Amino acid sequence: MLFPNNNRRCFFLCAAAIFLLAGCKDFINVSRIRFSVYPGKDNTVLPEELTVLSVRFNTAMDKLNTQKIVSVQLPGSSIKGDLSWQGDTLMFTPLEKWLPGVRYIFSLEGTICARDGREERISRHVSFYALHRETAPYVAAFLPADGSSTGVSSEEGARVQIVFSQPMDRQSTVDAFYIDGASDRNYIWSADDTVLEIHPKNNLNPWTVYRWGLSTKAKGKSGVPLGREVNSRFVTDADRILPVVEEVFPLVRGSAASGLWWLRTGAPIENGLGPDQTIGIAFNKPMDESVLRSVRFEPSLPGRCEMWKPDTVVFIPDRDPEPEKIYTMIISADSRDTGGLKMEKEFSLSFIADIPYLFILSLDTGSGEYVPEQNETYPAKAILPEGICTLTIRFSHAIQSLSRAAIVLALRLETYFPGTLMPISFRSARWWSADTVILQWEGIEQSIKMSDFGGQAEKHYYRLVLPGGRSGISDGKGSYLKEDMFVFLEIEDGGV
Repeated sequence: MLFPNNNRRCFFLCAAAIFLLAGCKDFINVSRIRFSVYPGKDNTVLPEELTVLSVRFNTAMDKLNTQKIVSVQLPGSSIKGDLSWQGDTLMFTPLEKWLPGVRYIFSLEGTICARDGREERISRHVSFYALHRETAPYVAAFLPADGSSTGVSSEEGARVQIVFSQPMDRQSTVDAFYIDGASDRNYIWSADDTVLEIHPKNNLNPWTVYRWGLSTKAKGKSGVPLGREVNSRFVTDADRILPVVEEVFPLVRGSAASGLWWLRTGAPIENGLGPDQTIGIAFNKPMDESVLRSVRFEPSLPGRCEMWKPDTVVFIPDRDPEPEKIYTMIISADSRDTGGLKMEKEFSLSFIADIPYLFILSLDTGSGEYVPEQNETYPAKAILPEGICTLTIRFSHAIQSLSRAAIVLALRLETYFPGTLMPISFRSARWWSADTVILQWEGIEQSIKMSDFGGQAEKHYYRLVLPGGRSGISDGKGSYLKEDMFVFLEIEDGGV
């Protein structure tokens, strides 16, 4: 026998099945699904900015499932577009214009389904360009190098320089550039548009990391976008020397003839600041103008600060310091140099101005010369009949010419005891020397001596008042009486 019984039965069943299928009107299609794409070959150049991509099938397709396999990519990103059908042709219309000179990939990847139930897994990738295939520009070099240290200004390296492989479109390149923390900046291009420098308009913060980047939205002159995004960073820590006060010293105003605004006195500030003088403050490096608002005194000393030199500030008092008072000058730790660095700590210095108090060296009452003491009484003469009393006052140092008249008007002699004394009047004043004035009053009544006939004695007292304090008697150079001074004069009696 050629076939066993079981094999013979299988053979006849298979033959019968084939015969029955051959006789059916509808039969199963086992042929492959065929398709064609546009563009049909790699590196095709599309003619228009919105050219439609397409896939044509040779049979009706399950549209929703077929659409899932279509994508268009750039390196690192996908292109968005609308999918539509015209008959058995699936079309991809980009939402944005194709970029010239950029290499795109049109991909069909996955399982497609025909309406008749056939399924097939396909993988097809086609590269293409739009309009032309010119080379994409790229960043050939940039400064500062990634992670390098700079200063805080453009002059100190705090600027970005980018060198391109080909001329760039200025506006798109500027729009594609960003840098954290430096919103105000200037863009400077080379004549051939291959070098771009970005300069911050203001100094950057010291000891700060600045990150910058240039996206692929930057385009070359031909419209081809940058081939790859660029990112970098730099640190503004090139200057690591903190500002400190190096010296404080007295100054006097210079002359126009010398061309010098200020001249150093050569005296130490601790005890050498004289009247009409200012205070110089020298730092170890150029300072920002914020330092002008950082100087104060305890107790208060009104005045203003001015920049004398890049590294030197001058404090100009509105008035002279008070004599024999200790002042402390304080400079805030927030004071910054031109690079933005702050002082490490607050600076303070104490000093006493070289401005002594004015005092009365001697008082000549006509009955003797005395060193007057506060509220003491001294004998004085009155010459009859006018009752003229002459006092000679010698001050501790010379009085400026403009202050002499003010002193004469400020001091006064007044009746004190008894209350029945008649009013007196000022007669004359004459400056014997720069520190000595001779004063006369009239109407002074002599004391009454007890007579041999039993008349009662009567002492007559007058009070000399010399106003003190800053608004009192002054030499015109910053010195003044510390306080109001009172001296009592006992007028000698005239005998019987």
